[in-house]
Amino acid sequence: MMRTMTLLFGLTLLFSCNGSKRGNSFFTADLTDYIVDTLYLEKDTLTRSLPQEFSFFDQNGKFFLLGVVGKRLYQYSYPSGELEGTVDFEKEGPDGIGGFISGSLITEDRIFFISDQKSIIHTDFQGKVLDRFPLPNVPEERLAANFSVVNGNRMSYDREKKQLIFSDVPFVLKEPNMAYEDWIWKYDLENELAEPISFSYPDIYREHFDDPELGMYSHTFLDAENIHLVSFPVTDSLLVLDGKSTKWIESKSTLPLLFQKGKTKQEGDYVVFLPSMESSRYKWVIFEPMSKLLLRYVNIETEVLEGGGIHNKSSFILHDLNFGTIGEVFFDNQQIAPTGFATPNGFYFKLLNPGSDDVEEYVRVLFELP
Repeated sequence: MMRTMTLLFGLTLLFSCNGSKRGNSFFTADLTDYIVDTLYLEKDTLTRSLPQEFSFFDQNGKFFLLGVVGKRLYQYSYPSGELEGTVDFEKEGPDGIGGFISGSLITEDRIFFISDQKSIIHTDFQGKVLDRFPLPNVPEERLAANFSVVNGNRMSYDREKKQLIFSDVPFVLKEPNMAYEDWIWKYDLENELAEPISFSYPDIYREHFDDPELGMYSHTFLDAENIHLVSFPVTDSLLVLDGKSTKWIESKSTLPLLFQKGKTKQEGDYVVFLPSMESSRYKWVIFEPMSKLLLRYVNIETEVLEGGGIHNKSSFILHDLNFGTIGEVFFDNQQIAPTGFATPNGFYFKLLNPGSDDVEEYVRVLFELP
C-alpha cells in the first residue's frame, strides 16, 4: 500500500603516468577530526535500515532529503530529520519496476531504476512509471552484463541533455573480459541511443580473475569537468578520461597495502567465489562539492578478531580538482560508512552503530584544510 508523498519541484589515447604531487601542506588526520555535528533521521516501524546516500533538494527554501532502499522511497525534511512520507513501488503491473533492482538515481526529473538487467525504468515520486528504456546489448566476450551501482559506481544524469550515465560492472573478472572495453554507457534517453565510454583493464588484473573484490572497478563522473575517473582495486593511481585523452594520476595511500588473492571452491555444479575479506583494496571516488575535493576510499586492512568482531582501518586519499594530493584521512569502516551524500552545509556519512532503534545518525563533515 502506497503512502503518497508530495514534493514540488532536478580517444587518440594518450597514456601518461602523471605523478599527483604532494605539496608541503600534505597532511594526515582522522576523519572524526572534521565532524561538526550529527543529523538524526527518524524511522518508522517498517524500516530496518535507512540508506547511506540521499539526494538533497531545495524547493522554494524548503529542504528535503530523498533516499531509496530496495523498492521504498523515503522523504525527510532537512535539517529536522522528520520523516515526511514513504512510497512503496510495485513489482509488477503497469507501474511495476521489476523484481531485481541493481541501481537507482534520484534527480529533479524523478527517479531512474536499473531493473532486472533488462531496462531503465523512469518513475515519478509517487510510484507511477513514466517510461521504460531497454539496456544496451553486449557482445559475447563480455559474457554477461551487470549494469549496477555496486562498488560505488554511481549513476549520473544530465537534465539538459536528457542523458544518463551508468556502469556495467563485472561480478568477477574473466579472461575474455581483458579484451573488452565498453564498461561505461552514456544513454541519450530522448533518442534511445546508447554510446560506450571505453577503457581496458590493466594487465595486472589477469592475476585476479574470479575475485569479486580485486577484479571490480569503480567509476565516477565529474559533470562540470566532463571527466570520468576509474579506480581499480590493486592500482595506486586513477585512470582519467576526458573524451580526448587518457592518463593516469597517482593516488596512493601513505600506508603499506597487502593485496591477498581470492580463491574458488567447487560445490556440486556451482563454483563458490571466496575473496579475501582481509585484503587491502582501493575502492571508489567521491566528489565532495563544498570543498571541491575528490576522496578516494581505501580499505587498508581488516582483521577478524577472536571474539568475532572486526577491526578495520580505512582512509580517504584527498585530491583537488587538478589531481594534486592534499592529504589522507583515516577512519573505521565498521563505524562510519565509506560513502554518503552532499548538502550545501557539508557532506554526511552514516554512523553504522546507532545508539537508538528509532533514529539513524549521519555525521556532517567539513574539510577545513590546513
